[in-house]
Amino acid sequence: MRRKIGVCTWIFGNIEPVNLADMIHEMRFDGVELYIDTDCFSPQYIKQIFADRGLEIFSITPSNVNLASSSTNSRKNAITYYKKLIDYGSELGEPIVICHEYIQSQLGAVDSGSIEVLAESCQEIALYALQGNLKLGFEPLNRYLCSFILTSTDAQYLLGLINAANMTIVLDAFHMNLEEDDPVQAIRRCGDKLSIYQIADSNRKGIGLGHTNFTSHLDALDAINYNGPLILEPAGLRQRPGSSENLNLDEIKFHLYKSRNWLLGRTQALV
Repeated sequence: MRRKIGVCTWIFGNIEPVNLADMIHEMRFDGVELYIDTDCFSPQYIKQIFADRGLEIFSITPSNVNLASSSTNSRKNAITYYKKLIDYGSELGEPIVICHEYIQSQLGAVDSGSIEVLAESCQEIALYALQGNLKLGFEPLNRYLCSFILTSTDAQYLLGLINAANMTIVLDAFHMNLEEDDPVQAIRRCGDKLSIYQIADSNRKGIGLGHTNFTSHLDALDAINYNGPLILEPAGLRQRPGSSENLNLDEIKFHLYKSRNWLLGRTQALV
C-alpha cells in the first residue's frame, strides 16, 4: 500500500516557514505535520506557501499546555489554546489536531492533574472541533514525559471517557518502543481509530539506525487498512517542539533521507 510520507516540522528548529517549505519540497516529501506559532503567521499565508510547493498539511503539533491541570486557570488557558489551534487548522483544510498530556520537566515535579480532568478537557475541545469538521488525535507519550496516557490501551480508555466520534489515536514508534509490550499488537488494537503513525527508530534516529522492526509495524498497518500518512519525526538529543537545542540540520536531513528511502524501497518491493 503506497502511503504518503510526511515530516514533522518542529524537528527543523526555528526556520522561516517559506524556507522550511522549500526544504521539505526539495527533499520530496508529500506533506507535513505542522508546528507553527499561530500568532506570527496567518493560516492563509501558511496554507499558500505549502500548497504552492505541492505539500499537504496532514496534522498539527500543539504547544505544551496542560489539559489535565488541577488549576482552573491553567486548564482554561489550555482549552482556549486548543480552540485557537482548531480554528487555525480549519483554515488550513482538515488536518488532524494532535493532543497530548503536558510534557513535564525532568528537573522537578509539576502539577500533573488527573485523567478525569484530562478527559473533560478533551471532550470540550473535541466537540468544538466537530463544528469545523476536524478530527483530534491523542498521542500517548512515555513515562519520562507524562503521567497518564503511555500506551495504546491507555489511549483507548481515554477515548472511552471522552466519547467523541472525532477523537482518534496517534501512535509514535519511538514512544511505543519505550512503553508497549508489543507495538505490533498496539497498532492492530487501535484499528480504524488510528489516524496518524509517527516514525523514529528506538533511539529517535532514522529507520535502520535503532532496533525497531519497522517491517512488522508496516505489516500491521496493512492489516488494519491504515491509509493515513507516515510522519517522520527523528530528533536531536533533548530537542522538543519550539527548541533548537542540539539541532544539527545535516544530521536531521540524513535521518529523513534514510527513512524515506527505506519506506519507498519497501513500497516498491511490495509492488
